[in-house]
Amino acid sequence: MNRSVLKVALWDVLPCVAAYYLLRALHVSEYAALLSATAVGLLRTAYVGVRERRLDGYAAFMCLIFGLGLVLSFVTGDERLMLAVKSITTAVIAAVLATTCVTGRPAAFPLAKRFGAEDAATAARWDALYLAEPAFRRVYYVMTLTWAAAFLAESVVRIPLIYLLPVDVMAGLSTVLLLGTLALIAVWSAWYGKRGEAVFSAS
Repeated sequence: MNRSVLKVALWDVLPCVAAYYLLRALHVSEYAALLSATAVGLLRTAYVGVRERRLDGYAAFMCLIFGLGLVLSFVTGDERLMLAVKSITTAVIAAVLATTCVTGRPAAFPLAKRFGAEDAATAARWDALYLAEPAFRRVYYVMTLTWAAAFLAESVVRIPLIYLLPVDVMAGLSTVLLLGTLALIAVWSAWYGKRGEAVFSAS
């Protein structure tokens, strides 16, 4: 795992997830745990925004996941439906990612610049390639649509499992599905993006 991905996991993803499951382990209610995880994501996003004057995409992403769960928790008290809420959340994320492609601003490109560009000169060269080379743009459209497909698949797979497995088992497995999806996306994206960049570096 490269340092950028490890940094994201440690600072942007882990705090939200850890806050949620620590509170659940202490028998704190689902609502309070979701609220706390959302607050952690908001605080991380605000901290980066103030310190570095930019939006931290991954912290905001985790905040969105738990925040949507928080909002949807108001509509049901059923444990299995609460687990299904996570599928609604990831389906919404898939829709948002697909929408960035429709609007001509695939989400993968700014994230790739942040974590893949070694310096400002590299980022500037990528911007120029993005404007001039359709094949370069296509790399990030494919990447973003693949992310959307992965989140949608995760959403669909969770639903039958919720009603086939015991609630206690599925509560843990649901998170494994999400984190496993994020890990696979990160690894595949690093490989695919590096391959695409290599083609244009050699040209």
